[in-house]
Amino acid sequence: MKRTLLAFAVAAACAAPGAFAENEIWTTYEIEKSATERLPLILSLNAEVRFEPDAVASQFVLRPGIGFQVNDRLEISAGYRYGQTVRDGDDQIEHRLWQQAEYDLFKVGKVEIEGRTRLEQRQREGADGTGWRVRQRISLERPLEDTSLTLVVSDEAFIGFAETPWGNADGLQENRARVEIEWEAAGIGWEAGYLNRYRNGVNGAEDTTEHNISLGISKEF
Repeated sequence: MKRTLLAFAVAAACAAPGAFAENEIWTTYEIEKSATERLPLILSLNAEVRFEPDAVASQFVLRPGIGFQVNDRLEISAGYRYGQTVRDGDDQIEHRLWQQAEYDLFKVGKVEIEGRTRLEQRQREGADGTGWRVRQRISLERPLEDTSLTLVVSDEAFIGFAETPWGNADGLQENRARVEIEWEAAGIGWEAGYLNRYRNGVNGAEDTTEHNISLGISKEF
């Protein structure tokens, strides 16, 4: 359930991975803190930095949240997301409120199937309108034989509604498919993998496909 082992390897992103990423290198650092055994609340803080292949930072994200462990198979949470995209001229700033449920679906042999459903309310600085979006992710996890590694394959669809003038379009906006390896060392969760990102063009823009590297580190307290 708690396989949020996403990325912060900035040093690595500035070195060798730049030679292999066609579009971007996504790095994230995440920490989680459980409240008490009697009060199953989980505090989380997620930070992301995305780099161009030449190691120039292109986007910064900060996402605090608070969650509630309903049972062994279900966690619900909510929070805020700040995003800043670097551009020529003024940077693009986006504020989001989000609510989500993470849940175990079923298990087939050694493969665990999990889901995450997230609802977002998006606002852009300097633009009117609030865009709503649903993000649905399904992931498959399988431990690799005779290793401490776990293979994770996931797909996440971004479905927009409440269209806005600044580009929150109705329908499929984006899809992210990931293949990653996760492991734990020195009490820290690590991950590294490949991210395929499809973006549905809006306002006359062309559809795009990116081939990105994802790197990650996480810690639970």
